[in-house]
Amino acid sequence: MNTLLQVDHSLFDQWFNRKGKPPLETDSKGAYFIDRDPISFGIILNYLRLKSKQQLWEACLPKDPDRLALLTQEAEYYKLHQLREQAIALLQSCTEKSDVSYVNEVLARSFSCPQGLDGKSLKK
Repeated sequence: MNTLLQVDHSLFDQWFNRKGKPPLETDSKGAYFIDRDPISFGIILNYLRLKSKQQLWEACLPKDPDRLALLTQEAEYYKLHQLREQAIALLQSCTEKSDVSYVNEVLARSFSCPQGLDGKSLKK
């Protein structure tokens, strides 16, 4: 549980540091069920583990732009703002040498980065 509680004000902090039962579904054995992307969740756990040991957590970020774009959404959902910002920065770096229109299109539809990577509104 300590791993999940590494970031103050994260969704994990809200779920598990308040009194009472977290508002999550459980299975027949009482394990919590979170209906989110499992690959991104693994990255998030690595981020929290490395951060707790004051290690270079940026090394756990994916290099694939699609995976980074999804990670920005998941980090936003879990209120892991530092992870989200680093994922966006790496995504910008990955796309500087290529066509950013696809990534901008994905991010423009996102609550967490509606302006796209270049900071401008997208025109349809």
